[in-house]
Amino acid sequence: MIEKPSPPTRKPTSSASLKAFHDQYKFVQPNKKPNITAASGRLPIQQPSSFHLFVKAGLPFLLFSVGASLVLKNGLEGKNIERDKSRGFVTKSERQARLDSERDDMMEKLNKRIKTVDFDNTKRIERPEEILDRRMKEREDRNKWYNRTWRFVTRQT
Repeated sequence: MIEKPSPPTRKPTSSASLKAFHDQYKFVQPNKKPNITAASGRLPIQQPSSFHLFVKAGLPFLLFSVGASLVLKNGLEGKNIERDKSRGFVTKSERQARLDSERDDMMEKLNKRIKTVDFDNTKRIERPEEILDRRMKEREDRNKWYNRTWRFVTRQT
């Protein structure tokens, strides 16, 4: 059955007119959820705890933010290093600069030595067996019978 609104007979006050307006148009009021008991077979819905809410929403957001900042920092740092290298502005640590200066000094000394002394880096390095064979041959040459007799005659030891 449809209710017909009755025409107002007198001019109501503002709060009374508001009440009459609500009654006339029957605005829908939000219903509270009924408290479901164990008799109906359902458990009541519990509100999530703040820790659970943080683990579900806050922690992933924090991890995403920290990860994104680290990626951006590393990316920009690499970009700046590459830009400095291309421009020739290579920054070095004190230790690296000291090692470079020591290496330059040693190379300068080696180059000076190579220029003053006849330096042949193509000379073959003897193997240990070859050194032993060479020494044995020198010993045999030194102790041949005529060399021994000459040393005996001249009284050389």
